[in-house]
Amino acid sequence: NRNRDNRVAAGHSAAVVSGALSAHPRRRRCRGGNGSPPRPHSGLALRVRVAVAITGPDADAARDILMADGHDVQQDPQAGACDLVVVDEWTPETAPVVQDARRRGVPVTVLAEMILDRAGGPVVGITGTAGKTSTARALSDLLESARVPHAISRTARSSNAWPDHSLAEGTTEGTVLIAELTSTHLCHMRRVHPDVAVITLIRPDHVELHGSLAAYRAAKRRIVGEQDSSDAVVLPADDPETLECVGPVAAATWWFGDADPGWLGAFTGNDTMVLRDGHGEIRVAAPLPPGPGRRALAAAAAAALALGVDRTLVARGVPRVQPVAHRLAPHKHARGVTIVDDSMAATPLKAMEGIAAVAAPGAGAPVIIVGGDDCLGGVAVHRAPEEEQILERAVRAARSAAGLLVTFGPAAARVRAYCTPDLECADIHAALAVGISSAPPGGVVLIAPMFPMRPDERMAVAQAAD
Repeated sequence: NRNRDNRVAAGHSAAVVSGALSAHPRRRRCRGGNGSPPRPHSGLALRVRVAVAITGPDADAARDILMADGHDVQQDPQAGACDLVVVDEWTPETAPVVQDARRRGVPVTVLAEMILDRAGGPVVGITGTAGKTSTARALSDLLESARVPHAISRTARSSNAWPDHSLAEGTTEGTVLIAELTSTHLCHMRRVHPDVAVITLIRPDHVELHGSLAAYRAAKRRIVGEQDSSDAVVLPADDPETLECVGPVAAATWWFGDADPGWLGAFTGNDTMVLRDGHGEIRVAAPLPPGPGRRALAAAAAAALALGVDRTLVARGVPRVQPVAHRLAPHKHARGVTIVDDSMAATPLKAMEGIAAVAAPGAGAPVIIVGGDDCLGGVAVHRAPEEEQILERAVRAARSAAGLLVTFGPAAARVRAYCTPDLECADIHAALAVGISSAPPGGVVLIAPMFPMRPDERMAVAQAAD
């Protein structure tokens, strides 16, 4: 179905969409199958006992939704029998609370599933090993430019676009809900059925959260598993590894990539982006430099086309897309040094993309800062053999590209296993100070951690550029 025009996501007619989507039929509920009656806000047809195994604003939102539907909500999942357990979106599949629930045959869910169930308009679900947040934010910018009502989280942790408490009130008919869905959303969701699914790429990652690479890949594939021919999926045309992992899809396919194969979707080449739907194509100057940001923009543009937004409106919005904070964001320092803040690159794969973008041929060798925490929630990261291989490649790429390689934090020891850095620092503050002072005038300092950084550490990077 490479050349099928599928501007019918969520039951839309093939009419060109510009502005509100309220004239289009109400979408299917995410949890119900075709023809299912509407469910309560929690998506639970029967009143049950629910254990909320999280705290904070998201827990409060989940509790409010569940109690409004009359469910018996308790805080401790171990305190007596329960029929459903609500966990945090970062809870590993291997966590005791999840394993215990599964042994007892008790389903597990996350707040994101309740939010998607309450959506009154089309849902765009975005997943992938990298590029999720950038794609989600770019799609928001494109829909804003086209004056298409939409909702996206601005308050989720680490600046992600995960569905959180800010979206708990639900969305109205005709409003597009943009949902970044990580693997630990998808593995806990009982049913997943976005109207438009976007998969940016799939590589080994977060294996420690799922117990195996196969489980991680299975979680990612869930985003398309319940789609049918009335839905749409956006896939990378130039990424055979991802396409092999995804396998056959039932939804109509839209594509994105760095080269144009002549299919429906959005494709970048040199400094031009091609936007193609079933009625024609249009070319527009690509505003972002080559690299992960431009690929994310192409994925977002393809998603907008799949929703039915007219290609001329998408083209008009392309130059208005803003870079994502902490993702290859350049800042000028008073010393004449450019600080490239890629502190959201918490995996080796993301860091390699940033290194490749900054260490362009003919450019001076940058100062590269790598490090962070080697554990997340008490679980060691990047420890699976497949991830260790990518980590080794990323570290060696940083060593090869850097004029000065600086490491910091507990993860410095992991970096040292594959190369000898020039300097090791206790924390990001010391690493920034030595990196900026060591860079020549006009030079570049790239923060590409490869490991998780705390919000205050990313804030330190932003403040160093002020």
